[in-house]
Amino acid sequence: MFSVVMEISIEHINSLLYITVSGRLDTATSALFDAQMAAELTHPQPRILVGLAGVTYVSSAGLRCVLRLIKHTAAHGGRLGLVATPPHIMEVVEISGFPGLVDIYADRATALAAHAA
Repeated sequence: MFSVVMEISIEHINSLLYITVSGRLDTATSALFDAQMAAELTHPQPRILVGLAGVTYVSSAGLRCVLRLIKHTAAHGGRLGLVATPPHIMEVVEISGFPGLVDIYADRATALAAHAA
C-alpha cells in the first residue's frame, strides 16, 4: 500500500519563491499542492524554484500542478526552475516535454546562484 503523504515547504528568498516538495505528487495530493500554491500565486511570481529531491512519485495530476506553475511564471515574464530532480522523476519530466519549458538545476545552491540579483 502506498502512503499519500506529501510535504511542502515554502520560502520567500528576496523576490524568489522556493518550494520544496517531498513524497508523492499525484491524484491524492495534487489538490493539497494546488491549494497551498493558490495562496502564493495571488501575486505575480515570475521567479519560482521547485525542489524535488524528496519526491518519490509524480503522476499526470502532479505534472498538471507543475504546468500551472510554468504558466504562472511565464505569464509574469519569468520561468520555473526544477531543482535536484531525482532521475526517476526527471524521466517523467522529460517524457512530458517539460525540459523546454523549465530551467533544470542540479542542486539548490546552483539554482539560487543563478537567480541571485
